[in-house]
Amino acid sequence: MMNIMMLLDHLEDLIASNFRIAGKVMVDIDELEELLEKIRSAVPEEIKEAEWVSREKERYLEQAQEEAKRILREAEAYAQRLINEDQIVIRAKEEAERLVTYARQESEQLMLQAKQEAEQVESGAVQYAEQILRQLEEQLEKTLRIVHQGREDLSDPEEQD
Repeated sequence: MMNIMMLLDHLEDLIASNFRIAGKVMVDIDELEELLEKIRSAVPEEIKEAEWVSREKERYLEQAQEEAKRILREAEAYAQRLINEDQIVIRAKEEAERLVTYARQESEQLMLQAKQEAEQVESGAVQYAEQILRQLEEQLEKTLRIVHQGREDLSDPEEQD
């Protein structure tokens, strides 16, 4: 982001010092300044979206962990109740083991799903950010070509006649 901001500042300096020489304007200054403003506005939005993706990933993982803990607590509580009943001690132990195993499997599955979803969201955001930055780079290159051509035109006095 720092490099983009430095380039934007440099373009502003070029507008202020090089574009209004001998009454010629090679680029519409209002349009160029508008483009610069759009670039400045777009960059923070992408960063906000990336932060949102990161928060969503953490939220998915936290939810999965909380759900897994809740399932384990319920299974252990249920198992403890079954064990404490004298008449069905053997059956309670078997049921408790089954529930704990099931809870662990569910917990692992929920965490795996949450991780996969978070990775998908993050991957999509990275691709989107890459696309926006590529478009920004293309616009900046186009603008720099126009600036370069304008400077060449101004420095070549034969073409001004």
